[in-house]
Amino acid sequence: MKKLLILLLGATFLTSCAHKMMRGTVAMKTDNKTAHVCLGENDVKVGDSVEFYQNHCIGGGGGPDDGGEYDCELRVLGFGTVKKILNNHYSEVETNGSFKFREGTLVQKKN
Repeated sequence: MKKLLILLLGATFLTSCAHKMMRGTVAMKTDNKTAHVCLGENDVKVGDSVEFYQNHCIGGGGGPDDGGEYDCELRVLGFGTVKKILNNHYSEVETNGSFKFREGTLVQKKN
C-alpha cells in the first residue's frame, strides 16, 4: 500500500503544474467553493470551465507488496469556472459548492 501511495503522490507532483497538458492541482483551497489552482495565464482564461478529478483505485488479491493488481481511474468530482488569472502559474476557480475538494485535487481545463 505504501508503494501505491508513493506512486500516486509522485504522479500528482509531476503533473501538479504541467502546463502543456492544461492540467494542474488545487494549490490552495480558499473556502468550500473557491480555490487557487495551478493553471496560469498561458493555460486558461477568465470564464473557462475546469473539471475537478479524484483518483479512484481498487485492487484485489492482496496488497501491492503481495503482487496484488490494482486498477485506477480518474473520476470527475465536479466543475468550476475560472474567475481570475493570478499570474503565470495560478488562477482562481469557483465551483458551485456541490462537491468536496482539497489541496492536491486534480484540475483540468474542460474542452
